[in-house]
Formats: sequence, C-alpha cells, structure tokens
Amino acid sequence: MNNFFFTNFSKSYFLFLVIYFSYTLPAFSEPGVSVFMYHRFGEDKYPSTNVSEEQFNSHIEYILSNKIKVLELEELIMILERDDTLDEKAVAFSVDDAYSSFYEIAWPVFRDNKIPVTLFISTDIIDKKTKGYMTWDDIRIFIDEGGSVGQHTSTHLHMPLNKTLDIKKDILDSHKSWIKNIGFIPKLFAYPYGETSNEVIRILKEFNISHAFGQHSGVISSFDDRYYLPRFSLNERFGNKDRFKFAADSYSLNIKNFLPGDMFLIDDKKPSIEFSILNNLKGNSLDCFSNPGGKWDKQEIINIKKDRVQIILNEAYLKGRARLNCTTKVNDKWYWFGYQFLVK
Repeated sequence: MNNFFFTNFSKSYFLFLVIYFSYTLPAFSEPGVSVFMYHRFGEDKYPSTNVSEEQFNSHIEYILSNKIKVLELEELIMILERDDTLDEKAVAFSVDDAYSSFYEIAWPVFRDNKIPVTLFISTDIIDKKTKGYMTWDDIRIFIDEGGSVGQHTSTHLHMPLNKTLDIKKDILDSHKSWIKNIGFIPKLFAYPYGETSNEVIRILKEFNISHAFGQHSGVISSFDDRYYLPRFSLNERFGNKDRFKFAADSYSLNIKNFLPGDMFLIDDKKPSIEFSILNNLKGNSLDCFSNPGGKWDKQEIINIKKDRVQIILNEAYLKGRARLNCTTKVNDKWYWFGYQFLVK
C-alpha cells in the first residue's frame, strides 16, 4: 500500500541517462484525471495507511481554493466508456476499506463541501461487525447522504495468488452481501493491494465488471487500461500538501502498448519493460524510477524507436509488489505514468 515518490525535487534525483525525443507527434496532451486513494484518517498508529487530519484538510483546502474540478468516479468511467478524451484537468477521490475514521472524520468534510468520494468496501469485514470499521447502517447513511460505493472483494484477498475458483467465490460472496445489505451491486471495482493479473481481469469480465482501479501512481488518460486505472495513494509519508499539489496538478503521460503484457510476474523477474509515448516531449528528458533488488532507484532507458523506449532494470525484482514511475516536464507541466507488478 506504500507509494513511491520523491518529495525532494533536487537535481540529484533526476540526473541520470537522458533520452531526448526530437520527433514530432500529434498533440496528444490530455491533462487527465488524478485519482486519490485514502484509507485511514487521524489514526497515527498506522502511518503507512493513515493521513493526519491536518494533511487531509490541506488537500481539501487546496482543491477548494484553486477551484479544481472534481469528478465522481462514476462520471470518469462514463467518459472512458464513451471513448472521450480527458481534456480538462480534474481530480477524483476514493477511500478503501471503510474504516470508521473515514466516516467520522473525512466524510463530513467531503459531504459538507459537496466533494464526491467513492468508498471501496470488502464486505466480509463489515458483515463480521469488525471493530474500527463502518457498519452497514453507516454505509447506508453514507449512500443516502450522497456517497458512492464500490466493490473491493469479500475478504480483501491477494487476488492473483489465489485459485480461479476461490477468486470467483469471493466475488460472488461479496455480491450476495451487497444485495442483502444495500440492494444493489456497485459498478466500480478496486483491487485489494492494487494487485491483479490477466487471469484476474478475465474473471472480472465474467462478472460484467468493466473497469477496475489499482494502487499505482499516475494520471488517468483515455489511453489507460480500463482494468488497471491508477490512483495516487496517500499516507503520512506521502500525504503532505506539496506532494498532493504536485499529483493534483500533474498531467497524464500517454502510454501505449506497454510490455510485459501481464502485471503478474511469475518466471521472468527481470522483465524487459517497453512502451510507446504518444505525447510530444519537445526534446525534454524522460525519467523512470523503479525498485528492482528492493531499492528505489533510477533506471536506464534506451530509445529503441522514435516513439518507443525500453527500460533496462539493473537487478531482478524481489518477491512482492514492484513499482515503476516515469515523469517528464514539458512547458512547466509535469507528466506522470505509473505501473505496478506483483512478483511471485
């Protein structure tokens, strides 16, 4: 659930192999949508999943004072389903796991400022009336007051690490609970831990789930994989106002034909990473950071075609979640693409 981003924007973080793109491409430059993900609020015992009330309030103040457009996630999905471009800069908000602190601290702020937010819920923990989590009564009130909800499986399982039948049963169990307690099955879906695979995506399609969100940083554009939409994870370490402002103001780095084709790495733990860039970078450098060998560091980039690059990892990825962030600055605007692998 931790997110990787360097808050110290000193030159030392960005001085490495510079790849220049001097070609001219069509002006694909969607501002895109920055979707934020929270878990806990004001619970300092859990810094990796918590933001302080001061941090959270600074986020809302920034959005309101700068009159930044806020989309509902459902509205974002409708735009993507129409194959429209995201040509107006906007943000959206989501919260995972339905902790009580969201309902008690954050929801009144969202509600009173008429800021839409989607709550992704794993149903089993609510069914068990677990201490520290919202109840179904709380969730019904939240919906009645204007909140929206999304699927997050039943037991919050590591989906790619489970058998197909177990994944299907878990999703079906969550659907039964939604029908019993709320009366409908939410359209939106978010992967627990942001983990998925081609097999998991195939299962979602069987359940008529058309879009799903991960937990990797990045600004959503119309070019993104509908089953692997990025979100900026916020916590105490990565939740200060400057970092929030940077992510909220970033534009989408439009990536196409990303390889490897599966987010779940089983055999090849040092994959050749390739992708095409649709933005015109106007001669500016592309910088990519990742965590092979367990160390977050800058990676070598090779320009294999005029609009396509290859990232050469300096080591193999370790078991667990591996992340990649690529950024560039064009005309005083930052462009951001992120990705997450699960390594077996």
